[in-house]
Amino acid sequence: MEGKYDYSDNVISQLGDAVVWTAILAAVHQDGVIHEEERAVAIKQAHIRTFSSEEYLQPIYEKLDLHFESDFDRYTAMLPKEYANKEAFIQKKLEESMDILNEVGPVFTTEFSKSLESFYDKVFNANSTVFQSFAFPLLSAHLDRHKRG
Repeated sequence: MEGKYDYSDNVISQLGDAVVWTAILAAVHQDGVIHEEERAVAIKQAHIRTFSSEEYLQPIYEKLDLHFESDFDRYTAMLPKEYANKEAFIQKKLEESMDILNEVGPVFTTEFSKSLESFYDKVFNANSTVFQSFAFPLLSAHLDRHKRG
């Protein structure tokens, strides 16, 4: 996929919503709370991707960058108070925004999904400590070896 793509305002809006809901899902996933570091990383990632993502994704991030922070805060305010209901609410909103992918095509869908996955990982790991980032995978691997025998 090469070159700049000319998306309709509706496509850009819905895909932008998918990015925002992905960031919110990553932030609340572990403990139900959006920490300032997670919010800051989400805002930074949205901005960085305006010039660092693939060319065909840049128009989406460029438009989103203009209002990402306000959307993030507005959508966060919509979340249910109960932790148990937050993820289900976000999943529903994410599915609604991703419905537009049927119009865009399978190759784009695959690449956009990879971008969302990367975005999710960056926000999810924003509140992790160095120990969690490096020691936990090593500890897990060590424990798995001992479980196997």
